[in-house]
Amino acid sequence: MFDAHCHLTYPGLKEILDRVLPEAATVLTGIVTSAFPFDREKKEDFIDARIALELTQRYNGRVFVSLGLHPTQVVEMSDLEIQKYKEFIFENKDRIVAIGEIGLDRFWIKNEEEYRRSERVFLEMLEVAEKIGKPVVIHSRKAEEEAVEILSSYKLDEKVLMHSFTGNMTTARKALDMGFYFSVNLKVRDTKNMRKIAKGFPLEHILTETDSPFLGPDGGVNTPLGVQYVIEEIARLREINFEEIDKITTENALIFYGLR
Repeated sequence: MFDAHCHLTYPGLKEILDRVLPEAATVLTGIVTSAFPFDREKKEDFIDARIALELTQRYNGRVFVSLGLHPTQVVEMSDLEIQKYKEFIFENKDRIVAIGEIGLDRFWIKNEEEYRRSERVFLEMLEVAEKIGKPVVIHSRKAEEEAVEILSSYKLDEKVLMHSFTGNMTTARKALDMGFYFSVNLKVRDTKNMRKIAKGFPLEHILTETDSPFLGPDGGVNTPLGVQYVIEEIARLREINFEEIDKITTENALIFYGLR
């Protein structure tokens, strides 16, 4: 099993890591944690990202890190903080497997000026990914069409993962036609378009994720171990056994993140 996207250092999960992660790192082939650049008390230290990078050393070969800028964080950061964080990414480019999550968000960002600023930073982060040759993990909530249109202008060698995609199927198929991947989480239980992707898109383009600590199977705090429930749901939808789904989606993650 492979958890292609989670947040190990996010409140709710980080407090129980010492209990959860040893088991998860033993059971799962890999875990990619998406680190946020700062907490509100220690912005310039990038403490969350630094802790995530330390986890890759402690769980070498099992825990990996992606670094990006969630659009809702962009609107909270100054231009100087964003520039320093980009420099931090370049400094640690050999210790990460992807840039992400990055993208656009019209669900949380209602102010058009703030949205346009987040769009500008999205473009900057895509340029960072191009320069260091890393895949990108895309957040595109309620802005899927705009995100895919922007991505079509970049040379990322099809190494684009549409994380937790719930947009319309026309946009999803356009992304698939460009060779993009899709990561499925437990929204698949109650989101029609994610179910369509999980059931009908080529399995070779599907990864599994938890987005933990969010989307817990019982409504509580999720952990990387929750990826088993995602695999079970995909297996049920496709009428294929768990082991086959697990094997293919794990291999997809290893290929996407360059971990073969």
